[in-house]
Amino acid sequence: MTEPLSVPPSEPLYVPALPARPSALAAYDRLAPGVRAGVAPLWSVPPRTGGARTLGRRPYRPLDPDPSALARHLRTALRRLVGVQRGLPAWVDAFHAEDEPRHLVTEFRQGLAGTPLRPVTGFERDVRQQTASAEAARASGNGLGVRVFLHALPDEPLRDEIRGLLARIAFAGCPVDLLLDLGGVVDEHHPAEKWALRALALLGPLHPWRTVAVLAGSFPRTFPEGYGAPLAEAQRFDWDLWHMLADGPERPGVRVTYGDYGADHTGGVDRPSEAGGGSPWGIVRYTTDRTFLLGRVPTQGSGHADAVRALVREIVHAEDFRGAGFSEGERRLVGCAEGNGSRGAGTPAVWLGTGHIQHMAQVVRGLRRHS
Repeated sequence: MTEPLSVPPSEPLYVPALPARPSALAAYDRLAPGVRAGVAPLWSVPPRTGGARTLGRRPYRPLDPDPSALARHLRTALRRLVGVQRGLPAWVDAFHAEDEPRHLVTEFRQGLAGTPLRPVTGFERDVRQQTASAEAARASGNGLGVRVFLHALPDEPLRDEIRGLLARIAFAGCPVDLLLDLGGVVDEHHPAEKWALRALALLGPLHPWRTVAVLAGSFPRTFPEGYGAPLAEAQRFDWDLWHMLADGPERPGVRVTYGDYGADHTGGVDRPSEAGGGSPWGIVRYTTDRTFLLGRVPTQGSGHADAVRALVREIVHAEDFRGAGFSEGERRLVGCAEGNGSRGAGTPAVWLGTGHIQHMAQVVRGLRRHS
């Protein structure tokens, strides 16, 4: 994984939207230096407590009952992100920690100063959040991201909303990135390409964007039914979408950076950090050029470790497995497949983190080959 970068250092090769949770943070931290150099994550701070939420949809009232605890939650998340980034750029979206925008001014000013983190805002955010993001970006000089969630075909009113937002944050005088997020694209009938092209046509001319990224997630929320044992497959429609934008006959006039949700579904960031419980089933996963390989495994019971290792062996013996030397993710899978007993069989968080590592390494390789 020592190929040189094919884009300027200021331009990321790949933008994975990841939750600022231990499994994803550790996965990014374990990427090889050559892979990390091409990855600029879009980190999302998960909710602190309460029920699951949805990114991009503002609650009618604050959902966190303790504003002080929420501020500490955001402060802790920013500190962890600064540590894991090690000076490399990334965006941070605090959407789920914006119930009370008043604390954002202090937390952004103190948490982002002198760091490579770029705050994220959007037209649907509270004006105080937009202002706090712009002030933090101006102070740091790193710029900020405008995240646009696409739930329908973009239209002129959306363009006008973004134009108004750009006017409100213009005082920052810093680079601005456009982060187009289509959310879940899990079937071939989703009009993702049409929506993305329309959004790029409407929003691209509004500003000299530093980076234009299109993000989508195709990892399934539920285990695919109807597939034969032992492994199921799920199509990477997000990868297909980017290729249509990059290579298709209607490709836009701007360079589009690939983004996805790593090896998890798009709702992975919406679960509160303090959520308890857990499913008796988990997923081991592996990313190929065009699909996800998925194995449903038990998380408890006397024979669960043997069941996990048996499914992982199916992955490491698959034709598309890249070998233990490809990344830390593959090394872990081989170690699990060849191990004995419960030690080293893993947990849902370990399987997810391992999935993120191999996935990001595979995506970076694919993008460099494309370049």
